[in-house]
Amino acid sequence: MSTSFATRLKQLRVSLEESQISFSEVLEIPTASYRKYEKGEREPTLSVIEKFFSHPLTENHAHWLITGEQRPNATTSNQGSTPENVTQSYNKSFEAEFIKTAKESLLFICHLGWFKRGKEVNFESCGKILLRDLEPFLNKQLNTQNKKTG
Repeated sequence: MSTSFATRLKQLRVSLEESQISFSEVLEIPTASYRKYEKGEREPTLSVIEKFFSHPLTENHAHWLITGEQRPNATTSNQGSTPENVTQSYNKSFEAEFIKTAKESLLFICHLGWFKRGKEVNFESCGKILLRDLEPFLNKQLNTQNKKTG
């Protein structure tokens, strides 16, 4: 079996139970480029490699992904989480709650009549309302992650 970056990238994606499209979107990599990385037709740039090291879904696997050395598992992962647990906590509960909270905030802003035709939208105020509503949720998520790692 090949130990190339392309092979490891596909192994990681499959172990996280992600499609090529969803995995590339989560990492903010264009899908066409991601597919070329996974096929071995293109080498990732430094900015793409940085995304693997900084994203919570892949940060514990980045060293292995790049070098092929010391693949993390439940006992060697920095956070003690298996890829499946990270996927569930990040993709499912966090994303769903984040979207629900943001949607409720945006509906409130719409209810205020700030998005009417011919009316200039004050996006700074909209952003402040979104932050106000999302901040407690994001702080709770950060505290939960800190408890898992600390």
